[in-house]
Amino acid sequence: MIAAAEGLLAIGLAWQLAGLIWIFIAPQGPFLAATGATGPTADLGVLTRFDPFFRNASPALISAAAQSFRLYGVRAGGGGAGSAIIGTPDGRQASFAVGDEIAPGVRLQSVEADHVVLARGGSRTPLSFPAEAVDVLQEVVEP
Repeated sequence: MIAAAEGLLAIGLAWQLAGLIWIFIAPQGPFLAATGATGPTADLGVLTRFDPFFRNASPALISAAAQSFRLYGVRAGGGGAGSAIIGTPDGRQASFAVGDEIAPGVRLQSVEADHVVLARGGSRTPLSFPAEAVDVLQEVVEP
């Protein structure tokens, strides 16, 4: 009985070894040989077209965000210091620290817990989270 089990194990080990050897010596398929490719390449552009935080936003909110700045997140520090994730008019999101230039002539003046202040020349403009985004976040928090 033990000899039969050892024989089956030896046959299984030989089968696995043959499969491993075949992986290394097998000829490549016609597709791999012709293109030299090892697989599909990833499209990283989807990371700039997809907003994982506010997927349920209305088209009105999305079109308004494309026309001006949009606040996505804040990291407030004491005395107005900190950083914020702001969407620029060209549709990109980036993290800006207090004092950084967001766009030509526009600087991040201060960061608070629920809004930021942008400085344009001598004027200051508050930028808050969009109302629909706040409603979506409240729905997530309050089941």
